[in-house]
Amino acid sequence: MSSSQIEQLIDDVQAAFDFRPTEIEPGLDVEDAALLQLRKACRLLAGAEALRDAKYYTLVIEASFVAIERSVEFRLLERGTMQPDDLPGTHPGVYREAAKTGIVAESIADDLADLWRDHRTKTYYQDGLASAGRAEAMHALATEIHAFIVGRSRYGHECLCTETNQ
Repeated sequence: MSSSQIEQLIDDVQAAFDFRPTEIEPGLDVEDAALLQLRKACRLLAGAEALRDAKYYTLVIEASFVAIERSVEFRLLERGTMQPDDLPGTHPGVYREAAKTGIVAESIADDLADLWRDHRTKTYYQDGLASAGRAEAMHALATEIHAFIVGRSRYGHECLCTETNQ
């Protein structure tokens, strides 16, 4: 691989993002910003489950944290509390907004922020090791938070997770 190949690949990727895609991920071809976040959360949870079975524990942990954030963002958008351009730009910011708007209790938001800071960051960037037990626990937490949020939504029927569980 040469630097000219890398430069070409960067150009190729930029071009791919410059145009509306034609083969959109199943379930994500929706116009509503809230539903898009909901369905991204569903797909992340399903992907994390498949990755867990394949023993990609680092990715399961990462996808589980992101699924929690997408679920919260879904609810913020659905309630009209925020607009797509105003969503929190940080991971802890998502948890703060969840508490501020009553999506989860403040203690839960604090615990989620602590988990993210103490364990997600360490597992992903530093010397933390991903394991089956950690991945399973994180996926279970993300699945429960997603179900909790969706269960309080008028758009729960739009959740892709229910399609795979029927």
